[in-house]
Amino acid sequence: MIGLSIEVKKAIVNTLVVDDPESRFLYLQSINNTSGKGTKNSSHKHKWDHRYNTIIQIADRHGLKHLKLSRGELWEAVLLLGHDDDLYVFFSERNMNRIIRQGKETHYLILLNLFNKELDNMEPLQMSLPIVDKEFEESEDRLLLARKMLNVMKNDPKKVIVFAFDTRFIPTVNAYAFNTRQQVVWERDLTELIEPNYRFVLQDDNVNPDSRESSVTQKLKGKKRIVKLKS
Repeated sequence: MIGLSIEVKKAIVNTLVVDDPESRFLYLQSINNTSGKGTKNSSHKHKWDHRYNTIIQIADRHGLKHLKLSRGELWEAVLLLGHDDDLYVFFSERNMNRIIRQGKETHYLILLNLFNKELDNMEPLQMSLPIVDKEFEESEDRLLLARKMLNVMKNDPKKVIVFAFDTRFIPTVNAYAFNTRQQVVWERDLTELIEPNYRFVLQDDNVNPDSRESSVTQKLKGKKRIVKLKS
């Protein structure tokens, strides 16, 4: 169902759940809160910007395309387009559940799932994510709205897959496919791809990404340690 290489899947999974300490330090520095005692109202958006921008880098590195969906003035979502015109979207598990249960019919996730017409013949899964009680009618107007939203694409996506993550307790990542009635018809646990100390690095011309250290680490290593000798 997922038409991405294992390398791309692993990069996405770890990008969604693993914090980058250097990015966090630079963020706290940019809002004058390196002590951690101040406020950080923009923390949520910063984390998503870091995830989305890293996914864009992953796409560029592997010859894939990405799309940007503007959701008003305050939010811009990034979607990944696979080689087979499969579209991949990214949500926290909690937010995905909330949207499917209570979201507006014009939410972009619900609209994107209308492209999964070929999955309507699959049996919905009986799982923790409940099958919604409300009826989602497949109207031509809503499908046109979905197509207008993806006006940069020449053709409709073949299918839409959701990467959903949860970092509240033990980090998990699952992939889901919904039918046009917003019912889960396919699910895959990708948690085993999470690596404890994962850090996505773009490969420069003269730099081995496996051995490159962050600038923060280099600065710490470069400082001389002063030891007071006993007299």
